[in-house]
Amino acid sequence: MNKEEFSPMQLDVLKELANIGGGNAATAISQMVGKFINMSVPTIEILRYDEIYQKIMGEEVEVIAVSLRMMGEAHGNFLFVCTEENAEKLVKMMLPPDFQMNEEIEYSAVSELVNIVVTSYLNALSRLLDISLFSSVPAITADMFGAILSYAYIENEQYDDQVMIIKNEFMYDGAKVDSSLYFIPRPGVLENLFQKIGV
Repeated sequence: MNKEEFSPMQLDVLKELANIGGGNAATAISQMVGKFINMSVPTIEILRYDEIYQKIMGEEVEVIAVSLRMMGEAHGNFLFVCTEENAEKLVKMMLPPDFQMNEEIEYSAVSELVNIVVTSYLNALSRLLDISLFSSVPAITADMFGAILSYAYIENEQYDDQVMIIKNEFMYDGAKVDSSLYFIPRPGVLENLFQKIGV
């Protein structure tokens, strides 16, 4: 299933949910680090697996990725992806200017940021639909994008042939950092979501 099979209203609902979750995430991150960090969701794409490498990112691009499972009354995988360069920029947004950064601190900071973002999305959806949704502990890895996405996609044979990509823009002090959050749902999850919302 791809974007053309969803109505404009359904895509608007998804973007509004992402914007609400993103706003809550930005507030939580800002409170945690003690400075204002904004996060926006400029676009949402729903693509087939084989379209992602053509439209979003090549298979051989080296990336940092954080994965979390969505559990509760609906199931799927979240996969946050950014380049090493953007991961470093995100961490610098979160830490004091003179902080001595190493790989362990960088990975821990990115994992916590993604945990906040995904939790904020799930909380927004849980409140709207009055259902219980929660996430697993985040797991971070560095590899080629194709290897990471393939593993996330086939980790559970029940996953459907559709991926929702939420573009994230983090902004602080005039700097902007781009990243993407991939949601790989179990079959029927998005359709059930729309049914519950009534669109």
